[in-house]
Formats: sequence, C-alpha cells, structure tokens
Amino acid sequence: MDLKRDHWKTVWEDNADNERKTYDSMEVEEVLRMVKEGHYGDYYSIWYSISERATLEQAGYVLLEVLHRDIRYLLRANCAGALIRLMNEKQIRGVDLSADRPDQNEFLEKIEKKLGELIENKKGRLHG
Repeated sequence: MDLKRDHWKTVWEDNADNERKTYDSMEVEEVLRMVKEGHYGDYYSIWYSISERATLEQAGYVLLEVLHRDIRYLLRANCAGALIRLMNEKQIRGVDLSADRPDQNEFLEKIEKKLGELIENKKGRLHG
C-alpha cells in the first residue's frame, strides 16, 4: 500500500465532498450564476450538483455556453457530462463536446439543436 498516494486520494475526496456540500447548500440559481461568471470550484463537484438538482430549462444553455469557452479540457469534459445527464442523451458523449477535435463544432451544433427541441417539447407539454 502506498500511503502517500492513498493519503492524497483521501484528501482530494474529502475536499471534493466538502465542496459538493457547499454547492448543494446553495440555491441552484446561485450555483449557475457562479458558472456564468467562470467560477467552477476546484474539484469538479459543481457539475454534479447542477446535474442532480437543476432542471434542463435552468441549466441547459448555461452549460452549453461553458462548452464554447476556451477553458481547460477537464472543466469542459465535466460540464459536458452534466449537460448530457440533464438531457438524458445517449448518442453524443462528453468527449464529443469537449475534446479539441475537428468535429467538435458539429457535435456542439447537434447538442444545441437537441437541447432546444427538448426545452420546447417540455414547454409544449406544460401549455398543451
């Protein structure tokens, strides 16, 4: 057993848990405001808090906008995962939306179209 490695992992997990508890104690709109302002935290837990508590209508376009930003890959990948979970998307993967590759814009366009359709369908069911 490598105690240094295990200790590092424990510290990371404890910090991530604490960060997640902080986000979960906040109103969803406040967490989304932080994301809009470019504050993502240190342990990627903000994305899980959003995907488990926000509605697609609340967070969908906020997350999509983040995917267009010039930020670190792991931030985009975790953001993409949150959007995919909210959309219950089965065809497009997080890496399709976040990796620097030639077809990334094509996938972003597809997910934006699907996002718009999902939100419109939900609105239609509420008013229909």
